[in-house]
Amino acid sequence: MGKITLVTALFLATIFMAQTRVNYNLKIIHPDKSERKYNMNLDVEGGKSYFYDEKLLENSKYPSKSNQFLVHQQAGNENIQIVYSHENLPFKIKSDDKISWKVEEEFKQIDQYKVQKATANFGERKWTAWFCPEILMMEGPYKFRDLPGLIFELSDSENIFFYQMIGIEKFKNDTKKLSFDFNKAQEITVEKYDKLMGDFLENPFQKQRNQLGNGVELNIDDKDVRVQDLNKMTAEFQINIKNTYPPAVEMDQFKFYKEKILN
Repeated sequence: MGKITLVTALFLATIFMAQTRVNYNLKIIHPDKSERKYNMNLDVEGGKSYFYDEKLLENSKYPSKSNQFLVHQQAGNENIQIVYSHENLPFKIKSDDKISWKVEEEFKQIDQYKVQKATANFGERKWTAWFCPEILMMEGPYKFRDLPGLIFELSDSENIFFYQMIGIEKFKNDTKKLSFDFNKAQEITVEKYDKLMGDFLENPFQKQRNQLGNGVELNIDDKDVRVQDLNKMTAEFQINIKNTYPPAVEMDQFKFYKEKILN
């Protein structure tokens, strides 16, 4: 593991009181066994924490590539996850995801820091976290928090997800912050989002099929499109999406992933 970027003992004692950015590397294994890596930020400020792809600092209008864009309201323990439709329209799903951790009497060293093991079941997956009691932040990546120390490492039992903390710093005057407008994201329930995505993955070219059925001539890349072409395009799209769509952390909530992508 690369050396973690921290500062001083005084910093460790006071960081939980300040505006703080924690950097994580996230590795995800897709169903086709390919590996994707993401640089993720966890920003803690103003009674909230924001977990998001670092690339969103450059342009927050594009969808999260990791599908793990989350805001946590510390008072009340509410999570707001930003998800996207197939047309890249942002939605927000509210939830209260309380994780019941079992803190183990097992320790290891990460660089110069002593970390402790904790385990939990969440989203039909088994998780192992290594947290650092020296850093008094009950925070971690995505929805994983409420341990007595900052989570340094986190993985599931199948090694599909692996989070690794690589740095932590207090905000400075010139720190670039996330500019996403959360008010523009339409609120949706996880059930409705499941149906929206499930229907799209089942028939991604429904709009074009309807047009053909109404007698509209379709032309894509200077080629006339027929129903047979849409059938072939659908099959190719479904194969591609199975390989490229990021796995869902919560298999029990985002059922479209299990039903339309894994199957």
